[in-house]
Amino acid sequence: MDLAYREKAYEYAKRFESSYDDYDERYKVHNNPTVWRFMLLSDFQDLLETNALFFAKPDAFSDPLEGCSSMWNIEELRKKGERHNRTSRTYIRKIHEFSAVSSWHINDYEAAGMWDLYLKGNDGVAIKTTYENLLCSIKDLRYKIFSGKVQYIDFQKEMISHSVYDTLFYKRKSYQHENELRLIIVASRIHAWKLQKLFEIQGISANQWQKRMDILEKRSYEFSHEHGNLLTCNLHQLINEIYVSPRSAQSCVDEVKALAKKHGLAYKKVTQSDLYRDYIY
Repeated sequence: MDLAYREKAYEYAKRFESSYDDYDERYKVHNNPTVWRFMLLSDFQDLLETNALFFAKPDAFSDPLEGCSSMWNIEELRKKGERHNRTSRTYIRKIHEFSAVSSWHINDYEAAGMWDLYLKGNDGVAIKTTYENLLCSIKDLRYKIFSGKVQYIDFQKEMISHSVYDTLFYKRKSYQHENELRLIIVASRIHAWKLQKLFEIQGISANQWQKRMDILEKRSYEFSHEHGNLLTCNLHQLINEIYVSPRSAQSCVDEVKALAKKHGLAYKKVTQSDLYRDYIY
């Protein structure tokens, strides 16, 4: 991240946090839905070995318009004579460097298209869990987790939020098959109330709380990777079931079971997807 933009990013982060609780109902996640994360076998192994979820910086998105202002927004600003560098892709991407995203698929059932999208025929797995288990599994104290359902819009005709970080909850309609739940972290945004409760339980003196939170806020700028950040999680809370790709050989299923056992997850159900299995009748 370019620290020359740190002050501006901090200002946007504060505005984003203040508006987050007032989001329209369409963004909010209700009734604890089932969510899935599809990944390559190597990524699954990394997850187990690090006990951490990888959040990717927005510059890793394949869609070049994701996280940008829509043409509707830009035209409206032009009409008002208000267009400035806030709508510039370069400027927005500099601010987005202070954030990272974890993407999950909302679906009661396994989705064939997600295997093809994320694995492209390679060996891999899908973690099946619930929205609440996902959130509760993240133990990294440096961040407040902002979560919401991605909104799929026509970038030519519809408005997205004017907030730089809000734009991360919008994608083009062409991607609506992803039915995405998105978790976002932003440097400097810690969960103060949650931390205070934790400090109280731990018996930490109240006059030490702010000092500890200041340290965590400073550490929130320390991303573990150039293109993202690892957040500590509890795998036992995170994982409900593990599905192996329907195209994988039995040797891959055996490897996944061995990995689960090695990391104390042998009790978790490991199933090979039967999406492409023929039925005899």
